[in-house]
Amino acid sequence: MIISGTLETNQLPMPLTYARIMLRELGTSADRRARLLAGTSIKEADLADPAAEARLSDLLTMFDNAHAICEPGWTFELGTRFDLAAQGALGFAMVCAPTLAESFDVMARFGHVRAPWFRLEVFREGGDWGVKVLRQFPVPQHLDIAMVEALLLSGQHLVESVLGRSMNEASMYVDYPAPVWSDLYRERFSGRVVFAHDFAGFGMPEVWRDLQCPLADAGMYQAALTRLEIERRRLDSADFLSARVSMLLAAAGDEGLDLKTTAGRVNLSRRTFIRRLQEAGTSFGALLDQHRMARAEELLKTTRYTATEIGYRLGYAEPANFTRAFKRWFGMTPGRYRNRL
Repeated sequence: MIISGTLETNQLPMPLTYARIMLRELGTSADRRARLLAGTSIKEADLADPAAEARLSDLLTMFDNAHAICEPGWTFELGTRFDLAAQGALGFAMVCAPTLAESFDVMARFGHVRAPWFRLEVFREGGDWGVKVLRQFPVPQHLDIAMVEALLLSGQHLVESVLGRSMNEASMYVDYPAPVWSDLYRERFSGRVVFAHDFAGFGMPEVWRDLQCPLADAGMYQAALTRLEIERRRLDSADFLSARVSMLLAAAGDEGLDLKTTAGRVNLSRRTFIRRLQEAGTSFGALLDQHRMARAEELLKTTRYTATEIGYRLGYAEPANFTRAFKRWFGMTPGRYRNRL
């Protein structure tokens, strides 16, 4: 498993579009196609079916496979192919929106429908305005960098389609140091590139907010929003809600989140959130328990923290409470478990 979380987390649906593009651009031989698909649930026959879907884990596995067989910076060729046509109703709604501000609101509200590994948050700071990338779960650094590169390149293409020209006055931000292929950033991104920033995303002059989209069409815009809302409700349904909660807990760190905060992150009231999880056959307490159990085992295996320190990191103010929880999970104390390792 590539991502941190449960097997259920890996089952979140993804459009097969991205896999098709990766195979078309990177699968230049039968052997490379096979290597790109290795470890996924995708079959060649699926690619011809327009209604077929992939899983989130499939895309992450393909990115991991591509990292192994391609030269550094391979996402810069791929990211430009995740263009308007690849974004389905999301791209359509963005170019048909009345203004660039409303186009960005659509991206923030529905971007996760296309790729549930992230969410976007619109920000306004001083004279700058844009979006921040909010990861929904942790992945290895090489995958994180590749996904951010592809996302920002795709976002640039969408914005320039709406803007009708290059976004030279914009700034691209990444929250990691410059990689060895950093020259590609300056070649492929239209505006300024800032490495080791405090968030990943891009910012633009705030005066752009009121710019009219060249292809604005009220009827088509509403039709695209209706389609996106249907897809969002499906992702927010009981079938996938517990997976999304697992992702949010993993992204929050060792302690996880409280119920109220998590309900807010999935845009549900506390009561509705509890009811939806009950419909899925689980509860927030059970999901938080699973998260803490996984983190406790990982911290015991990979760190020198004492059991008391691990308990504090997981949100247990009293060491005895953590010990009781650990014995319930593993049938023994943390100290005995570590000794057996």
